[in-house]
Amino acid sequence: MATIKINDVEMSVTPGTLVLDACRTVGIDIPHYCYHPALSPVATCRMCLVEIKGQPKLATSCTTTVPPAPKDNPDAVVMEVFTNTPAVVDARAGVMEFLLINHPLDCPICDQAGECKLQDYSYHYGSGDSRMAEVKRRYRYEDLGAKIVIDKNRCIHCTRCVRFTREITGGGELIVAQRGSHLEVTTYTGKSLDQNPFAGNVVDLCPVGALTSRDFRFQKRVWHLKSVPSISRHSALGSPIWIDHEGNQIHRFRPRPLEGKETTHFISDEERQAYTRYNRTDPAPSPMLKGAPAALDAIREAFQAAGPVAVIGQGTFGCDAAQRLGELATSASLRYGSGDRTIAVVLPKYQTSADGILNRRGFTERGFRFGALEELLGQVQKGQVKAVVLLHDAAFTSAKEAELLGQILQAAAFSLALEVEASGLGRAAQAWLPITSFAEESDFIVNHDGELRRYQKALQPPRGVRTLPGWVKDLVAVPAAV
Repeated sequence: MATIKINDVEMSVTPGTLVLDACRTVGIDIPHYCYHPALSPVATCRMCLVEIKGQPKLATSCTTTVPPAPKDNPDAVVMEVFTNTPAVVDARAGVMEFLLINHPLDCPICDQAGECKLQDYSYHYGSGDSRMAEVKRRYRYEDLGAKIVIDKNRCIHCTRCVRFTREITGGGELIVAQRGSHLEVTTYTGKSLDQNPFAGNVVDLCPVGALTSRDFRFQKRVWHLKSVPSISRHSALGSPIWIDHEGNQIHRFRPRPLEGKETTHFISDEERQAYTRYNRTDPAPSPMLKGAPAALDAIREAFQAAGPVAVIGQGTFGCDAAQRLGELATSASLRYGSGDRTIAVVLPKYQTSADGILNRRGFTERGFRFGALEELLGQVQKGQVKAVVLLHDAAFTSAKEAELLGQILQAAAFSLALEVEASGLGRAAQAWLPITSFAEESDFIVNHDGELRRYQKALQPPRGVRTLPGWVKDLVAVPAAV
């Protein structure tokens, strides 16, 4: 470890640590635009300047590292950093003035308003005055495809988006062209971001409103949205995300980076667009028995009279749901797992598993056996199992597995499906109960790497729709004596 001083506060850090990161550890937020923990540092914006004792000029904290302590004096202070001297304050104000010289005053119509670093830093570090009397620079319109809209007039040339397409996705669709005051972020002729499956991340990376999403553009002001920590159901990685919602409707998914985990900074466009399927538009569903609406008492009576029970839990639900579902099985050996969706691995560094089943590991740890549905079918056909309870989401089951599940439900004397929305399989079961989606409940999963990840309730479910543990509690309840 090396000893440094930041604003006269002494601390120990690992040699090689960026000064910007060292300042964060003591609660000092260094303003920056071009720096991003998952991208290579380039020091283009000059906003993170700090003063280092013994150096004649201000230094960029995003590229300056803490040196090791000398071998003959390991306790020596190797660096003294000052983040609030008059020279630093003046430099930041100067940088802000340069950035705002050609920036349009279109905050009222900009999607980034409310979460824009240019607004925040202008307020905290800018001078409040402009000496620009000339006509502002204007760029021509450029089409980046169906996913992303670019407004070059707002661009501050931090190059985050350019480095993302080069270093992370590898397509290199975005480049920096021209020189000096004509500098612009653009694309190679004929290229767009439509073929990039992670293109939506450039919107999150852009610190201003130069890159916006066509899907979210002009839809909602961010200060109206409430952000709830959750996870993506796209794969077994359980990527942490923010659910931004308002009016009991989800308006977007965003990555939720975890401290020290570089792979959590980005999500795929497929994950990002998945929010639409969790916004309910149909009337509230009701419990069904033999194709007609029914009271829970009737479903409970049929379930309790059926006989030995096996449960099939799809590994795309939470661990609490898995535990409660397992309690319905007559024995621990009658817990079966389902779900066979896989995903294409485009970025191996960020997609360390091709498994498309979110909580397979969590279900396995609770006794659910995957790949054993043929065994269950045989038991049902022989009459060893009379009742089957299925927890299911059609989006994560292939046609082949759906056919096998259908045979099991048809062969059982009694079958019950629990789904968010009724599918063909759900309608094939004798009884059906509506359950909450992951956005309407709080639970946790164990991802592919064995990490426990929690998600919180964002939406209110419709009347009559309950969590799986809630339904299970009533299914096993003893009817009151008349």
